[in-house]
Amino acid sequence: TGALPNLTKLLGDSVAFWNDLMNHPNYTQWWQERNDRNFMQHILPTTASLVAGGLFDAEDCFGAWNLYKAIELKAKNNNKLVMGPWYHGQWASGDGTHLGNVYFDSNTADWYATNIEIPYFNYYLKGTGSIDKIAEANIFFSGENKWHQFNVWPPANIQTSKLYLQQNGKLSFEPAKTFNISFSEYTSDPEKPVPYTDGVHEYRTREYMTDDQRFAAARPDVLVYETPTLTNDVTLAGPLTAHLNVSISTTDADFVVKLIDVFPEDFEYNNSSTYPMGGYEMLVRGEVMRGRFRNSFEKPEPFKPNTPTIVQYTLPDVAHTFKKGHKIMVQIQSSWFPLVDRNPQQFVDIYHAKDSDFKKANIRIYNNDSYLLLPILPSNN
Repeated sequence: TGALPNLTKLLGDSVAFWNDLMNHPNYTQWWQERNDRNFMQHILPTTASLVAGGLFDAEDCFGAWNLYKAIELKAKNNNKLVMGPWYHGQWASGDGTHLGNVYFDSNTADWYATNIEIPYFNYYLKGTGSIDKIAEANIFFSGENKWHQFNVWPPANIQTSKLYLQQNGKLSFEPAKTFNISFSEYTSDPEKPVPYTDGVHEYRTREYMTDDQRFAAARPDVLVYETPTLTNDVTLAGPLTAHLNVSISTTDADFVVKLIDVFPEDFEYNNSSTYPMGGYEMLVRGEVMRGRFRNSFEKPEPFKPNTPTIVQYTLPDVAHTFKKGHKIMVQIQSSWFPLVDRNPQQFVDIYHAKDSDFKKANIRIYNNDSYLLLPILPSNN
C-alpha cells in the first residue's frame, strides 16, 4: 500500500532496531547473539525452571517447546515443562475450556493452577508442600482432551511414520504401490495471497490456531490431501517434519504446510456452541519455510527454475489425537497473509523489494516423493 513506504521511512528514521531488522534478513551473528536458547548453559544448577506454554500460542508456538529442550540440553537444573491447549497466556485466564470453536472437555487453566502452579510456587517460594506429583513433562493432548505426564519430552517411545502425499488428493501411511512420481500444481500470486483465516478482522486473531480451514480448501492455490476415515486413534507427540519434493517457475517461494483434523460430518458438541462442527477442519499445526532458507538460515540460495528440489523442515511440536472416525488432512500453499510477509518469489532482498519484483510462480509438489514424518505415540501411553 502507499502508506507502507511512509511507515517504513518513519520507523526506519526514528527506531534503530527497525533498521537493524531490515538490514539483517538472514540468521547471521546479529541474530545468533539475540537467540536466548544459545545461552541456557548459564542457568545455575540451583535455579529451578518451569516452562509453561500453549499448544496454540499464536504469538510464539515455537518458543516454549524449544526453550525447554535447550535448557535440558545445556543446563543442569531442575527443569519441567507444561503445555496446555492455550493461546498466549490463557493458562492464567481462569478459563481454559475452549479456544475459538474447539472445546477441551474441562477447564484446563484451572487444572494447571491447582495441580502445577500453586504447588510449584508454594514449594519453591514458601518451602511448603511437595512437587512429587509434577512430572518432567505435563502435556495436554487435544483431540483426546486429556493430560499426560512423561519423564522426558519428546517421549522416548515415539515411532516415526511417513504420511505420503499421493495423486488425486490422497494421503496415506502406505507408499503408492506403483511409485510413479506425478505432481500437483498451483499458481501462487502475491497479489492474491492466501489469508490466514476466513472473514475480515480488525486485528490479527489468536483463534486462528484452531480455526476451520474449509475456506482455504476451496481455493485453487491450496493443495489438499486427505486420508480415508481413520479406523483407529492416531496420536502425535513431538515435532513433525515436512519433506517436499518441489519445483517452482521462479527463483524463490514460500511453503506453508498445515496439519488438519477433519471432524465427522455428524459431529457436534454437547454445549451451547452454534458453529457448524460437522466436517470441521481444525488446524492442528501450521508452519512456513521460506524456500531460500531450505538448506541454511545463514546462507540463502535461489531455486533453479523448473528443477525438482527438496524442501525439508521441522514444524513445532504437536500433542494431538486424531480420533477414530476423523480424517487427517494436509494443506500446502505458498502464502499465509498477513502472518507471513509476501514473498516476491524472486531471489531478491525482500525487505527492500519493489512492487515490480513481485511475480506469480507455478508451484509443483511431486506426489509419492513428498511426505510428512509424524511422531506417533503408541496407544498404550
